[in-house]
Amino acid sequence: MENELENILNISITKLNMCFNEGCINNCSVYQTEEDKLLFVKDNSRPGSDKMFNGELEGLKAICSTNTISAPYPIATGCTNSGQHFIVMDYLKMSSLNKKCSSELGSQLADMHMFNLQESQSPIKKFGFHVETCCGFLPQNNTWTDDWITFYTENRLEYQIQLLQSNPGNSLKKKKIIENYWPRLKHIIPKFFEGIEVKPSLLHGDLWPGNTAQSNSKPVIFDPATFYGHHEYDIASISLFGSISKDFFEAYFKKIPKSNGFENRKLLYHLFHYLNHWNHFGGSYVDLTMNTFESLLNAY
Repeated sequence: MENELENILNISITKLNMCFNEGCINNCSVYQTEEDKLLFVKDNSRPGSDKMFNGELEGLKAICSTNTISAPYPIATGCTNSGQHFIVMDYLKMSSLNKKCSSELGSQLADMHMFNLQESQSPIKKFGFHVETCCGFLPQNNTWTDDWITFYTENRLEYQIQLLQSNPGNSLKKKKIIENYWPRLKHIIPKFFEGIEVKPSLLHGDLWPGNTAQSNSKPVIFDPATFYGHHEYDIASISLFGSISKDFFEAYFKKIPKSNGFENRKLLYHLFHYLNHWNHFGGSYVDLTMNTFESLLNAY
């Protein structure tokens, strides 16, 4: 792959033997150029990897263009002759967030969420994104939509329900969600947004603690599933699958205060990620999804 990357990038590179934690989806490597620049490369040969990496590239470009928060700058995507799709980006040496960087992350994320709403911008007025992005390996329907409730209901939750329905197996729990829980919840989703106005914010889209770090004493976010949506979506997801410092939330809510009903909407946004993980992995996410449905149905 090294020689093919050299030809595609038109530079000489050397693969480095570096140890780091890889994700559960892609292979990862670090290369050094003749000018001693380090490049981070993710590759995957599964069908659909090209769309996944193209979506990641466009998402990273959008995040970096706001100049509000650090993210690896994307360089290129491509495919080798052997069918190995890849994305190349700047390599950042990362470590876990300390207290100071956690606070800065909250403040800078709020800045990113407010960036599209500034008067100096020509704002995006719809919800979605100009390309398909993936949350994990599964694609997201980013078709531009005027209304957030419609977008989240149809392009996020219902899409996941359709994936669930198409998966093999016909467990009683899956049947109960598809035939009972989802139709009931879909009917009451507008109630979760009564009294608030949702405007499009640029989102990371898969912001859990494992996709945050610090580099050169600055907070960094990576592995995005970017789209324009409700800013609370990112704040909800970062409380899943790990822990984030309270300093993060204090700094964020100082710039963007909580709105009434936030806790119920947070659970509604958790539901997407539980469904997405069920469709990826099954297992324990089945019960988490069931319990979340039941809590949401009891909220109104």
